[in-house]
Amino acid sequence: MPMEREKGAEARFFVDYTQIVKVLRDETFAGAYSAPEAFPSLTKIMKRFGVSRPSAVRVVAELKRMGIVRSLKGAGTFVTRRNWSIGLAIPGTADSEFFLAVKDALVSCCEKSGMTLVQCGGFAPDHGLRDEQAEKLARRFASAGVAGVVMQPVGFSEKANSLNARISALLDEANIPVVLIDYDIVPPPGRSRYDVVAIDNFAAGRKLAAHLVASGAKRVCCLLRRLCADSVRVRFAGVDEGVFRATGSHARVFVAEPDDRAAIASALARHRPDAIVCPNDLAAGMLARTFAKLKIRVPGDVMLAGFDDVKSAAEMKPGLTSIRQPCSELAAMAFRTLMERIKNPKLPPRNILLDTTLVERESTRRI
Repeated sequence: MPMEREKGAEARFFVDYTQIVKVLRDETFAGAYSAPEAFPSLTKIMKRFGVSRPSAVRVVAELKRMGIVRSLKGAGTFVTRRNWSIGLAIPGTADSEFFLAVKDALVSCCEKSGMTLVQCGGFAPDHGLRDEQAEKLARRFASAGVAGVVMQPVGFSEKANSLNARISALLDEANIPVVLIDYDIVPPPGRSRYDVVAIDNFAAGRKLAAHLVASGAKRVCCLLRRLCADSVRVRFAGVDEGVFRATGSHARVFVAEPDDRAAIASALARHRPDAIVCPNDLAAGMLARTFAKLKIRVPGDVMLAGFDDVKSAAEMKPGLTSIRQPCSELAAMAFRTLMERIKNPKLPPRNILLDTTLVERESTRRI
């Protein structure tokens, strides 16, 4: 390791303190200090790495900040927990590349921090099988005694609420800290005791509404699928508020599957929309194909917009206007929030909302 000379009368060679932190962190993760009173004292750190007492104090302070060790007055420094694995459950990876990007970024966060991951090899497209996988994975987290869990609640299922309740009970009983991605495990107006990291869906909906109105839309509709996440309803509430603020009229919401040709034709005849907002880009792509069968032009007859800004949004013809979610930032914030929760379980539950970016493409550009 590179060495440099410390200033002062009692100067000695020492390793950069961040490198000492990394060595001790990695050794702790590997179980080197799992026995009581095994973590090295300040004196031992000074002797092993050839550093002064202030440098050793700085090392321990950084390990405390990371939640790896804690000091008891008169007793010494101890490892805060034995298990350095993190549970990861993102069922939405079976539906959207957005969630795949979030999962990959979370994996990267864990690897950089030296944590090991317990996760599902891949969630099934079938929602019934996916529900079973999610509950089995939660039991696996509990039996493994993971240090914490980052998870997306189960959705798009008739049994979602009861299943989420069972999963939360399993993790609570095992005393495992949890951070939720995208939306809460309890449907509104309830609130779980977990931290939730998501985008500001209401503000994103307002942002999209402002764009549509500025593009000439006067009758905005939102396509709601029968089984949807609560985050979608919040997005549409934001769209409605934005449209009403700008035009004095409310956005209409209709329930249909985007590939149901008859239902879409009926909704178009009933509401006569000049713009439709879909819950995500996947639904928008399906709706665009239905429009093509119905000889509906985008954006000539109806403007179209979605959420997530996945790769297919740019590849659609015409390109899809969409709200881009910050995948890497969501993952990094969820990981950081979990580390804080592990370190301080008594923190009040937090809603951490990230901003989004509107990506305008041809689907909302009137010629």
